[in-house]
Amino acid sequence: AHRSDSLSPRGRLSRCGRGVGLSYRSSSAGSMCRSTGAPLRLLTLALAGLSHGRPSDAACPPSCPVNELSKLYDQYCSDKGTFWQSKHHYASAYHQIFGSIRNVVTSILEIGIGEDTAPSVASWLIYFPKAHIYPIDIKTTEEVAKRAVPGGATDRVVAHQAKFGCEYNRSMWSDPRVHLTLNTDASDPAQLSRVRLPPQLDIILDDGSHRFLDQEKTLHVLWPRLRPGGFYIIEDILIGALPWDASHAQQAPTNNSDCGGECFFPQKIAEHPFLLDRFGHTKGGAWTRLRKETQELLRKHDWFFSVTGVHKGGGLDVSLILRKAGPAIGSEGLGGEARPLTPPSTDNGAALTQARSALQLAETQQKSLERQHSELQQSLRSIEQAVETRCTQQEAARPADEGSSTVMYALLAASVALNCLQFVTSRGGARGYRRVPNRAEGF
Repeated sequence: AHRSDSLSPRGRLSRCGRGVGLSYRSSSAGSMCRSTGAPLRLLTLALAGLSHGRPSDAACPPSCPVNELSKLYDQYCSDKGTFWQSKHHYASAYHQIFGSIRNVVTSILEIGIGEDTAPSVASWLIYFPKAHIYPIDIKTTEEVAKRAVPGGATDRVVAHQAKFGCEYNRSMWSDPRVHLTLNTDASDPAQLSRVRLPPQLDIILDDGSHRFLDQEKTLHVLWPRLRPGGFYIIEDILIGALPWDASHAQQAPTNNSDCGGECFFPQKIAEHPFLLDRFGHTKGGAWTRLRKETQELLRKHDWFFSVTGVHKGGGLDVSLILRKAGPAIGSEGLGGEARPLTPPSTDNGAALTQARSALQLAETQQKSLERQHSELQQSLRSIEQAVETRCTQQEAARPADEGSSTVMYALLAASVALNCLQFVTSRGGARGYRRVPNRAEGF
């Protein structure tokens, strides 16, 4: 994530101009980009970016994601969408992962709110209708309040984004499902541990500084908070704020050429430290190695890279997506964790026998109730026939003017019989009659 006329996602780093908006540093962020020729590249990128707005449907190539999440990203001018700033197109991956469980997700934490308008927070609030959103950012409360004054920096960002058809959901900050935490450096375990969070989170998303060492620290602090079966996403693995200082440049390789302003960023997945221990064919290619704890974490849990875009020079829009081992999110309503495909143990044998006995008893009770129901139906038919016969006899014996009374008596008798039947049936239901599946339907 990066900022337009705003601070960087964590108040430390910002992307130096890509796409529609420019990013500016805070006074504490240090010097501007140190790469040779950076000012000229930034000016070129800025002028090119200002000439582009929201693309029409006809202009969007077939690879553009068209789903509910991408529309929300674009509605609020998120760089995770299809046209704003870096155009990461992350919705093409996230909607595939979360689309089927979006109504059962109860919590999502995101590091870095991005621009003042926090477009991803606004998007999550709608996309996950039952989830509580926990945004964390390094910016101070005083800093945010100063920018939010009428006519201030935040209003300028809103006005700029409005030119491209984007909205700002100001009311989301008072929504009971949004829990913003400021004054927090997510790369500092002590600060991050003080954030008030639920015991477990369904989704954690790191869109902070994009420094590899920061990402690794944050991963180990927040991983215990992630529920079994939950997802942990590290965004901008390759296209990120790299390198803005000498120490940052040592964390991942950036030996690129023929890629213009994007030469600031590492370009190949194979060169990233997260892959060094998976295939082993790039050893010595990066300056930073994985911690042993990280290697162990990757061995025990599922993870993969999601590539949703490509840039000049080969740079990729990449997120690292980890899934913590455990039952799937939302499986609680289906009985929790799936049963292993193994024969039941001795301990489970008694429970299985008891369940089968209960099923057999229920089937016996069901057959008994069905038999009683059949007998009541036969009794009703006999009553109806008797009433009909009696009415016919009385009709033949009485004068014509008494016919209406005969019919009335017949209807009354039939009504009494039906009421008796309903009363008997309801008593049977009150005893707990409930249909149970037979053996052919499975157990």
